[in-house]
Amino acid sequence: MKRKYVSWAVLIALAAVAAVEEKRLSTTAFSAQAAETSSRSLPIFEVDRTWPKVPPQWKLGDPSSIAIDAKDSVWVLHRPRTLKPEQTAMAAPPVIVFDTAGNYIKAWGGAGKGYDWPEREHGIHIDYKGFVWLGGNSCPTNGLPGLKPVADDQLLKFTQDGRFVMQIGHSNQSKGNADTTNVHRAADAWVYQPTNELFVADGYGNHRVIVFDADTGKFKRMWAHSATSRWTMTTVSWSRRPASRTPALSNSA
Repeated sequence: MKRKYVSWAVLIALAAVAAVEEKRLSTTAFSAQAAETSSRSLPIFEVDRTWPKVPPQWKLGDPSSIAIDAKDSVWVLHRPRTLKPEQTAMAAPPVIVFDTAGNYIKAWGGAGKGYDWPEREHGIHIDYKGFVWLGGNSCPTNGLPGLKPVADDQLLKFTQDGRFVMQIGHSNQSKGNADTTNVHRAADAWVYQPTNELFVADGYGNHRVIVFDADTGKFKRMWAHSATSRWTMTTVSWSRRPASRTPALSNSA
């Protein structure tokens, strides 16, 4: 009987020692992890007020979109019509390009022959071939000052020097979600290299994804555009995934 009590006492003692040791090891591991975390300080972001270096004769309106090309040049699409009336004469061209240090490279864009420039500049994308894609999201009823009451129902394709290549759709011509010729205030666009297809998040006026051939502009397919779809879209846009060079669809209510 005495041996039995001793055995139970030893087991209890061992359990107590094990519990203490486990706690000590857990505390040590936690302390080590905390020390490791504290040694890896979080990045601190500060505004570089010297970037970009806009030529002194120009002013930028509201920047609406930024794209990075294969040379790491930074393409800024801005809205010249958002400048104050006394600054409109100094408006920079809508597309302006800087290097990574913020030095000015070139600028172009605006109304021209053969295409409908967006009334309210919205998105810019540089595809894998180096072409520049532009879109707008003007709404006829938004009542914003300085804008004509038209809808941006088109996408434009240019070379990097601003030479017009192709237009998909036309200003103020959308017939709605079933229209395969026009977009309607498209939110974003992205050329998918393996298939050379332009995927358009269409977007603010329509509620769908529509796909065109990136060379010819020919309609290929679309989805999530009708009340009979298994799921619906409200405002559709892309979020970039730099590692895979492909866009991810974003649908916000």
